[in-house]
Amino acid sequence: MDSSLLLVLAIAMRWVHVVSVATILGGFLVLRFGFYPALAGLPSPAREQAGPAVAARFRGLLYTVVGAAVLSGVYNYLTKASYPPGYHIWIGIKILIALHIFTSAILYGLPGTQESKRPRLAMNIVVSGLVIVLISGWLRWLTLHSVAAGAGR
Repeated sequence: MDSSLLLVLAIAMRWVHVVSVATILGGFLVLRFGFYPALAGLPSPAREQAGPAVAARFRGLLYTVVGAAVLSGVYNYLTKASYPPGYHIWIGIKILIALHIFTSAILYGLPGTQESKRPRLAMNIVVSGLVIVLISGWLRWLTLHSVAAGAGR
């Protein structure tokens, strides 16, 4: 395959991954800290209708970005040029936490999920997502530091 095409594909897959993860994390930040506090102030009949309606509207986008994050993440991992020391343990932890997020997101979107569980699922996703962002920063630093150290030899 042409090297310029590979470059475009690599950039596109990184973009898809970042946008998908930002959509998941941003969506659940809004739900947890915007929607559910506002929902608590509504009368009971409106509250009982609003939660499932929002979950139903969010479901299609949520499942799409979860799938895109999984596919682009696998592509990005498999096409990485090199893995610096310590990389695999942290990517393993990141993958396990991501599986927790994806499972929680799928459970959140299911039509039969109890409304009382959705705010907790949203908070689990927010906290786990922020931990993944931290780990991703560390992995990026490991990779850049490894490349810089190798260039100085």
